[in-house]
Amino acid sequence: MGVQPWPGPGWYPLSDLAVIKQEMGRLFESFLGLSPGYAQSAEGVWAPPMDVCETRDEIRVLVELPGVSQSQIALEIVDGVLAIKGERQPDPTFRQDQLLRMECHYGPFGRRLNLPSVIDPDQVRATYRNGVLEVRLPKRAEARSQSITVEAT
Repeated sequence: MGVQPWPGPGWYPLSDLAVIKQEMGRLFESFLGLSPGYAQSAEGVWAPPMDVCETRDEIRVLVELPGVSQSQIALEIVDGVLAIKGERQPDPTFRQDQLLRMECHYGPFGRRLNLPSVIDPDQVRATYRNGVLEVRLPKRAEARSQSITVEAT
């Protein structure tokens, strides 16, 4: 068997891999009975994307929830775990028999985040603006890091 020649122009291995991944995803979705592009857990709950940032004074959480009304979002802290739950309803004017593609997630959603013990649960604040939920979890004052000056003796 000799060396195979390079396929030449028009062959892009990375884009070919992306197409294969997409087709495999469709295969599994159809096998599991899911609509194309719809990912969910075994419990039927989807997980919105979340960013978490820690500063000296707080932990800040951003959750993307476009199309979710503020009244559909519930937050609670139980046993050191922040739980974010809710539900996004599909557009009622879209009929199932008319859908060509459905890539947005609908139905119940949930995210859980284990919190360090330094969080002051009484000072937690949440705001919702432009489809983004922001949760600020301040640290207790005694838990904040402090720099210590070393003195010469």
